[in-house]
Amino acid sequence: MAMQFDVKSKHLNAAGSIYADRARLKGIVVAPAISTAATFEIRDGGATGEILYQMDIPVNSNPNTFDVLIPGEGILFRTNIYLTFSVGSVTGVTAFYG
Repeated sequence: MAMQFDVKSKHLNAAGSIYADRARLKGIVVAPAISTAATFEIRDGGATGEILYQMDIPVNSNPNTFDVLIPGEGILFRTNIYLTFSVGSVTGVTAFYG
């Protein structure tokens, strides 16, 4: 069995780089905005790179923070991990990677 790498985190409240090298996405915590639908993507290769994870957040007048655990060893991003929004925005996204 291969050795597990340390898990790190990065918090963003707008589109941007989560990590600028090869890594595996392990989990996400999302704080939705009040009464705003959103769709965000986590891409490999920057703002126009391949979408490896996408999530829709419905409109909610009382949004609750929620977390997503990625099964297994996580999603492999070969060049970098980059957050984009195709619809709306959120209060914040914290990504865990390693």
